[in-house]
Amino acid sequence: MTLRGLLYLVLLAPTAALAAGGESADAPSGPASELSMAMTLYAGGVSLGKVDMDATIRGDAYHVVSNLQTSGIVNAFWQAQIQAISNGRVASGGLKPQLYDSFDTNHTGKKQQVSLTYENDAPPRLYANPKFANTGYDVKPDLEKDTVDPLSAVVLITSGAGAKPDNPCAVTAPVFDGRRRYNIEMEKVGDAVKKMDNGLYSGHVTVCEIRYRQLAGFKPKLIKENEKFPKINAWVATFPSAIAGRSYAVPLRVWADTPYGVVAAVATSIKIDGEKPR
Repeated sequence: MTLRGLLYLVLLAPTAALAAGGESADAPSGPASELSMAMTLYAGGVSLGKVDMDATIRGDAYHVVSNLQTSGIVNAFWQAQIQAISNGRVASGGLKPQLYDSFDTNHTGKKQQVSLTYENDAPPRLYANPKFANTGYDVKPDLEKDTVDPLSAVVLITSGAGAKPDNPCAVTAPVFDGRRRYNIEMEKVGDAVKKMDNGLYSGHVTVCEIRYRQLAGFKPKLIKENEKFPKINAWVATFPSAIAGRSYAVPLRVWADTPYGVVAAVATSIKIDGEKPR
């Protein structure tokens, strides 16, 4: 795989496991909780950029905003600035996204906007500007149903809506990003006590294994080579939220061992309900 592809895989894990929740346009009432977080991206020990996310749960509604900015040597072959917003509802056993918008600007200044609108149980309505080129590997409507956008996958994983209370790793996020259909599959490997080098956290973590499984929208060769993709690992810490009975599952370090060295995303700041968690 190319380094760009490996970075994308590792980015899927933190951006699919950073925060939960939010307030939708109709301003729902109910108890609220907020999570803000930032991570730095590395390859072979060299900093490649940053990703941050701010999210809120109010009642049964969620809203999440994310920004990614590459920097340093990676800009020689993949410069990107990605901004994304998603909101929807936390439902029993899962999520019901309502609207997802993302804006991507590459090193040439070319812009890409993608919007997914969810209505009832139908496949999401896609708007892409410019339109995606027809590759011949389009995702069939049946595979688009009952999916979440990439940022709603964040909520599914971290809010506990898709996992068992005693196992934050027991979750699978079925994602459709407007072009590709894939699963982010997590499972528990074990428990450990870890101290982060940057001093952000010291204590118990759940060690998770994350697999990025392509299902449609990819070349058939890539789908057949699912098992060859590098294993992604994560340290996940659980913190209580201001909403009774709910907690956050926050990834502190997400990494994969690759031919280019270790590709990783490391948490640099965490705030829950405006405070640094202990």
